[in-house]
Amino acid sequence: MKLGFVHPSYPKSEGTGATHSASRIVFELADRGHDVTVYPWERPPEDAAIDADVSIRPLELSGYPYHSAFQLNDALRKRVAEFDEYDVVHSYVMNSMPVLGEIAARTSAATVVTLNAYGGICPKNDLRYMDREPCTSNGLAKCTACSLATSGSHDEDGPLYRSASRLGYLKLIREGERMVDEIDAYHALSPHIEATYADFGFPPERLTVIPNILDERFSRPHESDFDAPYDLLYVGSLDEHKGVDRLVPILNRLNDRVSGAVRLTVVGDGGHRTDMEQRAADSAIEDRVTFTGWLPNDDLPGVFAAHDCFVYPGRWDEPFGRVFLEALATGTPVVASDVGSVAEIVGDGGVTTDGSVDGFVAALRDLFDGEKLATRSSAAGREVAAYRAETVVPQFEELYERVIER
Repeated sequence: MKLGFVHPSYPKSEGTGATHSASRIVFELADRGHDVTVYPWERPPEDAAIDADVSIRPLELSGYPYHSAFQLNDALRKRVAEFDEYDVVHSYVMNSMPVLGEIAARTSAATVVTLNAYGGICPKNDLRYMDREPCTSNGLAKCTACSLATSGSHDEDGPLYRSASRLGYLKLIREGERMVDEIDAYHALSPHIEATYADFGFPPERLTVIPNILDERFSRPHESDFDAPYDLLYVGSLDEHKGVDRLVPILNRLNDRVSGAVRLTVVGDGGHRTDMEQRAADSAIEDRVTFTGWLPNDDLPGVFAAHDCFVYPGRWDEPFGRVFLEALATGTPVVASDVGSVAEIVGDGGVTTDGSVDGFVAALRDLFDGEKLATRSSAAGREVAAYRAETVVPQFEELYERVIER
């Protein structure tokens, strides 16, 4: 097949989970003999080592200086005619739905959009109304009020910038909603994403669940001994919807109730880091918490493998979360809030809780008893089989074949 692929950054870029997921799809499809051309949202550096089997057609982004998603749509819109050369145009950028609908209407190419979070229906991308509860409907007045009210002080770019950005995304969402029926298919990362978008009016028959592909760099033996002192790990952004404000209280309470020290490594950065460091100091456990900031992706497999347990105290309905696959592949058991499709992803490789500090403390104390961590570690390796490239990539090929025939 001849495929045009809209990438959220550029292949081999260091960046978000979406960046890595998109790159894996691109390279795996090229390795299977498909002709893949990438339209990157970010221009690759001149010295970027892009796989020779993948073509790159950089986009000229201009205008809308404060909102690059508008720039992306306009840059693609100027080149709609060239998409006629592809069998399928697949965008891994939810907010490109306005222009993907135009491509579907004006060319012979079949179109696919990946839904990897909630940006297609929520300008905050988390579907949490007023940062308090799951949201079940959207609308101009409701989304405007929520976007403005929650653009708070933890935003490193400032509340005015965040407000303007969210209102821009709201405009794109409304434009995208008018194109929902034009686009041939939607790739949902999890059953929860599929169900949520169907509830918001996306045609259920066009939604297909295909999970993330495991990064094989994380397929390595586990290294910790699952014995005290226990080492916990968190990897991700330090933002409110990730529940990171619960990490220090969890650690503090565990150290009061578990014989032998419990330590925590926090990998990542974000608006709550200063608060977390202060809470650790106030609780007199700062010597048991290590904040590393962001680490290169090549370093992460060893970090996961060296810890006894990965903890995820998130509040939002996690769309998928590559970190769960990364923990499982290194044999690191997971304890996570029961949100989104996390329980299905983790399977026997971990346990889920109600998300409260007490729930995490109880789950972790139970795992520290006997051989339970080692048992979960063994199960973790079996759980990741469903996410290996040889299992996942044929699902994309089947999806493309269906939309071409439609």
